[in-house]
Amino acid sequence: MDNNRPMIVFVCRGNIARSAVAEAVAKRRLHELGLDNKYTVISRGTQGVAPDDLEPVKFRNITFYSSLYQDSKAWLEERGIDLSSHISTPIDGEVAEHASVLFAMDRKTQKALLTLYPDHAIKVHLLSELVGDDREIIDPECVSGRQKQEQIFTEIENRIVEGFPRLLVLTDSVNKTTREATGNQPEGISPRREKWI
Repeated sequence: MDNNRPMIVFVCRGNIARSAVAEAVAKRRLHELGLDNKYTVISRGTQGVAPDDLEPVKFRNITFYSSLYQDSKAWLEERGIDLSSHISTPIDGEVAEHASVLFAMDRKTQKALLTLYPDHAIKVHLLSELVGDDREIIDPECVSGRQKQEQIFTEIENRIVEGFPRLLVLTDSVNKTTREATGNQPEGISPRREKWI
């Protein structure tokens, strides 16, 4: 990945379903618009690092959660989203520092990000803000059934697609503000190597 690019980070609890799907949808949208070489998109989870959620994630991706995966499989396949090689990864300070924007799926995740990285509060947004809403994207682990899982993922997709212009504005404006505050130039005078996947 290129450190000179603005970086968009989607964050949920375990980085198993919601944020991983959001990452895939945003990457697809960037590709459709011919912008995939202009931005970096990744996803992370707060589980294992948040003050109130220290237990690590049990499995690395959605395919290991049989009920959740079966309920989600058709929706994912219809959109050509393959999460079988995804590796659940907790967020860390380096990602928070380099991120241009951090989109939380729910208020608990948003609160965890603000608690963990108060110096980066300007970057933290609830995903639904993209469409002028403040509703949470609920954790798929809390519901069951194909229809309910598909509704959750469709909400994520719709918020990203409908709110994509705002997503780019937020990303670019935060990235610009951060560069101005730190004195970094757009092309990155001192490039840093990224260590995340």
